[in-house]
Amino acid sequence: MTPIRKTVVVLGAGPAGLSIAYELKRRSVDYIVLEKGAVPGESFSHYPKNIFFGPWLNNTLPGSRVAWNWRLRRATQSAYTWYLGEYARHNQLPIHYGREVLQVDREGDGFRVHTTQGIYQCQLLVNCSGYFSTPNVPNYPGQNQSPLVFLHSQNYREAADLTRRMSGEGKRVLVVGAGLTAGETLVDLHRSGYKVSLSHRGPLVFGPSPLREAVLAPINWLLERATLALKLRPNSNPPMAGGLTQKLINSKQVATYPGIDRFEGSTVVFVDGQRCQLDAVVWGTGYNYTTAHLRGLLGDGPVLLNRMESSEVPGLFFLGLDHQRTYRSRFLRGIRADARILGEILAERMAKAPLPRFAEEYEFDLEKIPALV
Repeated sequence: MTPIRKTVVVLGAGPAGLSIAYELKRRSVDYIVLEKGAVPGESFSHYPKNIFFGPWLNNTLPGSRVAWNWRLRRATQSAYTWYLGEYARHNQLPIHYGREVLQVDREGDGFRVHTTQGIYQCQLLVNCSGYFSTPNVPNYPGQNQSPLVFLHSQNYREAADLTRRMSGEGKRVLVVGAGLTAGETLVDLHRSGYKVSLSHRGPLVFGPSPLREAVLAPINWLLERATLALKLRPNSNPPMAGGLTQKLINSKQVATYPGIDRFEGSTVVFVDGQRCQLDAVVWGTGYNYTTAHLRGLLGDGPVLLNRMESSEVPGLFFLGLDHQRTYRSRFLRGIRADARILGEILAERMAKAPLPRFAEEYEFDLEKIPALV
């Protein structure tokens, strides 16, 4: 099969891949986006149905906006999945679907990208593979011998996903984690009639309730820009949402335990010696950045960058990596800002003329999907 040649190949059609694709198209750079799924941002369609992202104010991609009366509303999983598809369609972004990247090799000064549907050659490579494909799954003593049902949040969309995996009438579920996903998962399970408990290491930190988040969004917008101007690098791990999550924990409706020490059959033993009988465990333990397909280039060490380009592999760029430019870089609002800068870097590398900083924005009509938003 003859390789497909492009100046730039973008790996992944999630928010990061779509953002840099838009910026490259504006600058008339020859490129293609490779996506292993069947639609743009397919990983978002697998997120828990009950999860919310921040206000639309922060989550639109480059060159797009929503009506003013939607900007402070939180984006739902289903609405944002729809938005990503419409964004790719409206901007006519060149995406090849069903192309899972198996490995990437050096070829002269460029790259050779091996996929399940052929080979691509390029001069520059932009990795936008994100985190969702690489769940962080703990492995405690006795875990592999335990009869409990174990499920990572990557495979959890709703309580029914857990129910299908469980036999009998078991309803005792331990959620493990201290972040946003763990909090929203325990709320969903509690609402579905499960007896939920939570295991976490370190103190729990709660963010604002959805209402407070919407009210404070303009203030937080200003505070973030001050933080960026001062080049501060606060913790980028999102806390548990306030509101119902915090209420369930503070009222003891959801029991809390410290970290896990080991499993003994269907019993979990915590580091302080407490024990708890369970039927299932849901890991809300986050994800690791996906680089398995780049192992031949980078090895197993951390990704080291210089102006968003690999310090070890010239021509290999990243977008959506935690703290790659600022503490917001792995979040949607950070990806939007970083994509513009990376677009300028790549266009400069290709000797393209610079563009004005701002472009006319297209407004997405969220009223078209009232059942989703």
